[in-house]
Amino acid sequence: MAGKTKRQITIETHSITIIRTKGKSNTAFCEHCGKKVTAFPVEQIAEILQMDVCEVYRQIEVGEFHLIKGEYAALVCGSSLNNEKK
Repeated sequence: MAGKTKRQITIETHSITIIRTKGKSNTAFCEHCGKKVTAFPVEQIAEILQMDVCEVYRQIEVGEFHLIKGEYAALVCGSSLNNEKK
């Protein structure tokens, strides 16, 4: 009987979320990035990424997202969204 060969196929996928805002966008200084960035309200990030607001805050606590304390609300650094775990 002929020997059997085993093949392993690995498929890797990536997704990119592009966030565009209508009208005026929020810019703020992110201390973690050390530069001025586009910033988004926590609630907007939760809606866009289809996650609970509590999950956004958990991502902030573990350092995945950067928190910017805005004048009127808590904001998330737009640049830190690129760091989201794949």
